Amino acid sequence: MRKRDKRVLYTLLLLFVLLLILYLQRAYTHENFQQASPTYTIYVLWTGTNEMSESRKDSLVNLKGVSECNVILITPSNLSDYIKPEYPLHEAYQYLSETHKADYLRTYLMNFYGGGYSDIKKTTGSWKSSFNELEKSDKWICGYPEIEGGVGYEPLNDHWRELIGNGAYICKPNTPLTNEWYNSMISLLDSKLEQLKIHPASFPQDSAEKGTGYPIGWTEMLGKIFHKVVYKYKERVMNTLPVSVFTNYR
Repeated sequence: MRKRDKRVLYTLLLLFVLLLILYLQRAYTHENFQQASPTYTIYVLWTGTNEMSESRKDSLVNLKGVSECNVILITPSNLSDYIKPEYPLHEAYQYLSETHKADYLRTYLMNFYGGGYSDIKKTTGSWKSSFNELEKSDKWICGYPEIEGGVGYEPLNDHWRELIGNGAYICKPNTPLTNEWYNSMISLLDSKLEQLKIHPASFPQDSAEKGTGYPIGWTEMLGKIFHKVVYKYKERVMNTLPVSVFTNYR
């Protein structure tokens, strides 16, 4: 083979390898997110054994219709279907209040599954465009803009414009953001386990502020962790998600 032909062949091979690398990188990123939300999935949680109020039921119907997404309700009866054998529930889970159980599970789902999460509240628009925008971007999470006074981590109170709210979002799974969010929560539960065994939650909204001996503060499981982590990775955050309705939902 002549030298000129060899150069052409090497050039073509190099070009092929580069194109293959770009294709695989794109395919992995796309598949990684698509697997988490193949049908625009939004997870919602009801961690108690009591029946939902009519307002909650109405909010759930609204979320299913207005979001235009596949809304999956996770309750104690089907929770085991979503817990990965290699990542079992923390031992402390059984001692948590229903509110803190929901904080735990949303963190778990966003880290290991990704897709959408919403509190059982009405939404104000379709989520589909936010799913699509996040998928096409290099961002890791999409939420709605935080409001003044809504920050769960006090040192960041003045940075609320740079944060997203804590009641609804879409995440890509297994990112540095969700990993740190989840691992910080697990570390907290490790530190509280022995106290929780002595003082488990005594009612659904129990918190350290109630004076029952329950050792976890109202925002300690979620807000204090979530907003700290979101601020750290704020360059990877979008805020185009429709805002939830925060009135008359209980």
